Amino acid sequence: MVCSLSSAHGPPAADPDIVYKVAESRLERAAAFRLVYQAYTRSGLIDPNPFQMRVTPYHLLTTTQTFIALLGGEVISTVSLMIDGQLGLPLEAIYGPEVNRLRDLGGRLGEVSALADRRKRLSRTMPVFVKLMRLMVQFARRQGVEQLLVAVHPRHARFYQQVLHFEALGEQKSYPLVRNNPAVALCLDFDRLDRQRPANYETFFGTPLGADALACSPITDAERAYFGPMAAVSGGFAVASGTGNEHGLRLKAEG
Repeated sequence: MVCSLSSAHGPPAADPDIVYKVAESRLERAAAFRLVYQAYTRSGLIDPNPFQMRVTPYHLLTTTQTFIALLGGEVISTVSLMIDGQLGLPLEAIYGPEVNRLRDLGGRLGEVSALADRRKRLSRTMPVFVKLMRLMVQFARRQGVEQLLVAVHPRHARFYQQVLHFEALGEQKSYPLVRNNPAVALCLDFDRLDRQRPANYETFFGTPLGADALACSPITDAERAYFGPMAAVSGGFAVASGTGNEHGLRLKAEG
């Protein structure tokens, strides 16, 4: 997937009736997780599960935020931001040395994950994706994230590099968490972005969002109890007690 938003006409326009926000309730999170499940099973990235939701142990942590686009009260697009913490980051399952090198530099890390859209046509998904990512990256910066990471299919890497100005972090590898599909690691350094101010910089950072739009909405204990069994059946992950990790969670890379 290759696309550029730097035309003379600016980025494509999104439907003004679409609402972009941080998920704030169990219903909103469930709708987002269900959308990811549908997109990932359709693409062959995960196996079906009886809950028909894609929930990972990272989604049970207060350091993760899920962002959604709503149209008529229905979640049509979603992405999650997982900030580095006691469990680390999901892509460490295959890019541990690369992530640790960034940690050694002292900056706070975050990972883009669980991106899905209800629609299949790029012409319809792109405007929503841009606005959802705008919300997510401004939120990340407000939380002190300095380097934003993502593991993507190689055919999507050029898109992230051209539109969002990510740079390569690691070579192509087989990723057990998505049924051994290929992945490449990319990194977006916000300090570099501020210095270079590349095309599309204004699209994402030109108009600062308000404090209300960027407010945290951490998962509650009741939600964690509800979604916990779903995280236990996500491919490549396991939930266990007595591990010493926050909320008794651990990550297991299978395959």
